[in-house]
Amino acid sequence: MNYSKDNNTKKQKQLQDKKKKVKNKFSLSFLRIFIVTILLLFIVGVGATLGAVKGIIDTAPSIEQISVIPEGYSSVIYDQNGNEIVRLVGEHANRIYVDLDMMPEHLPNAFVAIEDERFWAHNGIDLKGIMRAVFVNLRDGALSEGASTITQQLLKNNVFQTNSKTFDRKIQEQYLAIQIEQELNKEQILEYYLNTIGLGSGNLGVQAAAKHYFNKDVSELTIAESASLAAITQRPEAYHPVRNPENNRQRQLLVLAKMLELDYITQSEYDSAVDEDIYARIQTVNEEREPTSSYSYFVDEVIKQLVEDLVAENDLTETQAYNLVYRGGLSIYTTQDLDIQKIVDDVLTDESFYPPREVDYFVSLTYRLSIEENDGSISHYDENTLQNYFLQNNSNFDLLFRSEEIAQEHIDEYKEYLLNDGDSVLAERTNYTPQPQASMTIIDYHTGHVKAIAGGRGEKQGNLTLNRATGTTRQPGSTFKVLASFLPALDSGESTLASVFDDVPHTYPNGRSISNWYSGHTYNYKGLSSMRQGIAYSMNIVAVKALEEVTPRVGYDYIMDLGFTTVYEQLHSNNQVHSDIGLPLALGGLTRGVTNLELTAAYGAIANNGMYVEPIFYTRVLDHDGRLLLEKTPETRRVMKETTSFLLTNAMQDVLKPGIGTASTAAFRNINMPAAGKTGTTSSNYDRWFSGYTPYYAASVWIGHDINTSMNYSTSYHNIMWREVMERIHTDLPHRNFETPSGIVTRQISTASGLLAVDGVSDRNPRGNGVRTEYFAQGTEPTEYCDVLQEVTICTESGLLATEYCPDELVESRVYIVRPDPLEPSWAESGSVRIEDAQYEMPTAIKEGQYCDMHDPSNFDDDSNSFNDFLDDLFGNNGNGNGNGNNNGNDDENDEDENNDTNPLDDEDPTNPIEDLDEDE
Repeated sequence: MNYSKDNNTKKQKQLQDKKKKVKNKFSLSFLRIFIVTILLLFIVGVGATLGAVKGIIDTAPSIEQISVIPEGYSSVIYDQNGNEIVRLVGEHANRIYVDLDMMPEHLPNAFVAIEDERFWAHNGIDLKGIMRAVFVNLRDGALSEGASTITQQLLKNNVFQTNSKTFDRKIQEQYLAIQIEQELNKEQILEYYLNTIGLGSGNLGVQAAAKHYFNKDVSELTIAESASLAAITQRPEAYHPVRNPENNRQRQLLVLAKMLELDYITQSEYDSAVDEDIYARIQTVNEEREPTSSYSYFVDEVIKQLVEDLVAENDLTETQAYNLVYRGGLSIYTTQDLDIQKIVDDVLTDESFYPPREVDYFVSLTYRLSIEENDGSISHYDENTLQNYFLQNNSNFDLLFRSEEIAQEHIDEYKEYLLNDGDSVLAERTNYTPQPQASMTIIDYHTGHVKAIAGGRGEKQGNLTLNRATGTTRQPGSTFKVLASFLPALDSGESTLASVFDDVPHTYPNGRSISNWYSGHTYNYKGLSSMRQGIAYSMNIVAVKALEEVTPRVGYDYIMDLGFTTVYEQLHSNNQVHSDIGLPLALGGLTRGVTNLELTAAYGAIANNGMYVEPIFYTRVLDHDGRLLLEKTPETRRVMKETTSFLLTNAMQDVLKPGIGTASTAAFRNINMPAAGKTGTTSSNYDRWFSGYTPYYAASVWIGHDINTSMNYSTSYHNIMWREVMERIHTDLPHRNFETPSGIVTRQISTASGLLAVDGVSDRNPRGNGVRTEYFAQGTEPTEYCDVLQEVTICTESGLLATEYCPDELVESRVYIVRPDPLEPSWAESGSVRIEDAQYEMPTAIKEGQYCDMHDPSNFDDDSNSFNDFLDDLFGNNGNGNGNGNNNGNDDENDEDENNDTNPLDDEDPTNPIEDLDEDE
């Protein structure tokens, strides 16, 4: 410190400085004003907040008007005519009330530990939990953390009808929670909560869940089992112990850790619970559970969609939604036509519509075995462990058996291997599923109403089981050619039905060859083929080339617009990125596949003049008091031009025609009703499809094994099944035709090029059927004439262009194919490439303009010519039957071929005026 005289004098002058004094007084005054202002703002803010909170509290339900006691009413599902289908009772409406003192102490402790650890101490709201939640939410910048107590959750599930997370709703919950805790004691609140909470699969309360998952009374639950039930609460589907056991296990361990932390269990109890294998037991119970009701696949789907919509549109939790569906006394009006459903069920359960047992019949095995060993330990086994046992001796072993008896022999051998002296079987269940399996969907595509659905073959085991029409994805095969390739090509104007693609060897960009399904036939390529032929004959290379023209991106965009949810721009799986945007899209080569329901709806859009209508299973839902709760209005949008819809429908009618289409077995035999559709068969014959429609309904049938396995039969049972169902449905319906929109024109075209036909040339196409009347969207019709077929005069002896010296009897006019892109010479040299129209190609020598060198003036026979001149003078130009007489004979033969032709690609008379054809159509 500086205490010198000079320094002290300097300080005194500073203290006496007037400017300094004024400045200090101003600073002090400003500080006082600032503090007072802050205090006033704080008081005003607190007052305003208290006023807002009071306003929110005033709008909350009165404590006298609410009840948190669990209760409910049965809901009723009706068909399209208002007839009752089923009442929602039984397993999935299961609430079995149980008193708190009947529960083992560790069960409520498990729920308290994971859901509300300060439950016994707070007054309805957890201030510490709220502060923690505020901190976490501020840190994360989102409402990622909640602080709802068990009391608040009880209110949420039994009083409030939405899952709103707004500030207003939270204040009301907390206010009522405090009041509830003044009315009820903690034990009553916990008891109501444990009898209310949704625990997956429609189970409401811990007693129903204990019966469902462990087949035991709640009083018998172990600590590990109790923790597993408590783990479900937060997200019942994600933590479902049957469908998602891994997720449930992770959260179960978290519950057990919290129980140990809160001294609800000891360390040894914790260790035992962690080591206890409850999930094999859960699976065994699930397999052994007898079905308690007979809900159909249709009803299952109604319940699933209704719960999803209640969660999405009414802001409910999944627990609240299931509570409402099963216990809310709802009236649910569906789109189901029971008459159509019966037809579908009758056909899909009729063994005569499947391959004979000796040809292609298997059963797939689901097996559960629990053994108590002589040392008291319990082991669990299933079909996978059985398979592993046999794989050690036979690498080809799978879980498909020719009969139940053969499967039982393997089971007996496996059990003999497992069981030792002193062991005993605690539980065993064997379930057989017939294979191949099937699914079918019927939609009224005008309204989007699903009329019937079948999710499998054989007896349905339980409720909310696997629905193969909606819950599984399969590769669609050639049914996708129309949707992903031909539709965008036509709709964009890149191609027409007459557009010609060369069906010759072709590869994907990665160099992999594209083969046709008929590659093993006499010809493995067809050569020049129109899009119409590509559709009717399901030609792979034609479909790929059509998609190349519009690009896979455009094809993918059309697929997305058609309502598919399982086709991906990018899909991350197994540390890889997959994409369905590529040329294999044209052939249905997808990462995951599609569902029967979405495929049927897409074909319905073609039938519906290009308008996509979202498929729906219900139309409206009334609450217990008869008030409208939900009204289902399907999403509708235009996905293609009306003219495109007509062109595809017209082409797909050919698919069902004998002699050209791949699905003549799907054609109606006993009724007069137009139909169109497309077949689909995937690689290795894993899946077989037929998707089609009439002027009334769209329908798809799928047949295949649940586990990808080649089918051994050649008969098109899926086509026959489709025909049988649709014939029965349409028997008494008035005849209708597919509508022809404005903007459709016709032209006489050459089938070799898709261009305008040339008189006297196009009709002499060496392949036959050279001219047809084709439909076009106005503005896309051809204006140029065919140049692929070319007429030349040759000498039949030399095979070269004829000269004036060639004898008349050796001169002949022929029509050859001159393709825009010449064939690769190596294809002919390899011998493995067989192109059907290659034999009609113009010979290279003729293309190069080589003339006959076998006839010249030196061998010209004057006498012979003089004799021919004499005959011409005597009989005229029709003389001796040679020359023109032979040409007339060939023309007659061609005419005869046309008259006898059953080819549906040429079924219109080419001599009919265009105006007459338009009028007839």
